[in-house]
Amino acid sequence: MIVFLDFDGVLHPEILRSSIKLLERLPLVEEVLREYPAVEIVISSAWRLKYDDPKVAVTELRKHFSPDIAPRVVGVTPDHHTLCDKDSPESLTSYTRHWECESWIRTNRSAYTRWMAIDDRDGMFRPFTEHLMVLHRLEAFTQGHQDLLRAYLNALTRETPWPKYSEKPDFKTPEREV
Repeated sequence: MIVFLDFDGVLHPEILRSSIKLLERLPLVEEVLREYPAVEIVISSAWRLKYDDPKVAVTELRKHFSPDIAPRVVGVTPDHHTLCDKDSPESLTSYTRHWECESWIRTNRSAYTRWMAIDDRDGMFRPFTEHLMVLHRLEAFTQGHQDLLRAYLNALTRETPWPKYSEKPDFKTPEREV
């Protein structure tokens, strides 16, 4: 069972202010992941692209996680620029993050591996992807999202239904600070 995890707009708001630290929301995500020890993490964030070698990327990006969660970071998605269009499953080339996730699964796990993604860019995934937890990029993951993540992980690990669209929060653009 895999969680594809984005960083910018998920683990911290995409637009940083002096009061916000990079990855400041990671402990909130880790708190929930501890309840699901069989779930592995694959980094889908653009942060992975700073490294030419995926093994180096995993080693370096693990350093941001708590010692008990870091070993569960098992990979990084490939860059869609390196993938062959003809190998794109079900014409995913327009949905680059989704394509990268599917490509990682096809290369590293069984095609039947259950997975979900936590991201702030729903346009990078096929429309109506039920195993995508979309966050607002200016809000990122908050304590209020923990129960929703649990619902997704319950669906992932126990094969219960995915949260219905109507159960997902209506994300509105937060008011701008003046």
